[in-house]
Amino acid sequence: MKNILCYGDSNTYGLKSDLVSRFERHERWTGILQKELGEEYYIIEEGLGGRTTVWDDPTEEHKNGKKYLLPCLDSHKPLDLVILMLGTNDLKKRFSLSSFDVKVGMDNVVRTVLKSDAGYDGNAPKVLLVTPVPIFSIGNVDLDRMLPDGEEKSKQLAPYYQSIAEQYGIYYMDPAGKVEVNDTDGIHYSLKGHQQMADLMAEKIREIFEK
Repeated sequence: MKNILCYGDSNTYGLKSDLVSRFERHERWTGILQKELGEEYYIIEEGLGGRTTVWDDPTEEHKNGKKYLLPCLDSHKPLDLVILMLGTNDLKKRFSLSSFDVKVGMDNVVRTVLKSDAGYDGNAPKVLLVTPVPIFSIGNVDLDRMLPDGEEKSKQLAPYYQSIAEQYGIYYMDPAGKVEVNDTDGIHYSLKGHQQMADLMAEKIREIFEK
């Protein structure tokens, strides 16, 4: 059995567009992925709304992805693969970060996994780095103030993330344009989007392990 850790934010958690409720397990991309891959794989869902790469949130506690990552890896090891999909929350105004800064944070997260012994025989697990699906403005004043220039900055992440993957020789996926985001907040996947993400992930995971 292949143990796969999905480490992400609210889109891995399965937050709905009302920003309160959550899709059911069988509706979330992680749950769909488990069903698609079958019993030979064990999908571990580790999604947290508001999770950043390495930044402490001054208004929300426990959102620093780097701080929880090592305990998380230790609690689930041995792992065959860690899927990392973070960065959208780094774009919030409160952090005052550029897309390059987000790249630096993700680089740190990737190195943390690669330096770990969370794989088999004291080695690091394989890593799949996924660029977050770009967000877009729906004209909501509060969301636009929370994520100014969020659409532009989120589109700038892909080449940075790809460069990280190339630098460390890890796997990479860019789901931009292939996963539907709801038109209520412009941030979170629709029900259809979760199915689309699961399909993309299943294809990529089979590619990784069938080589």
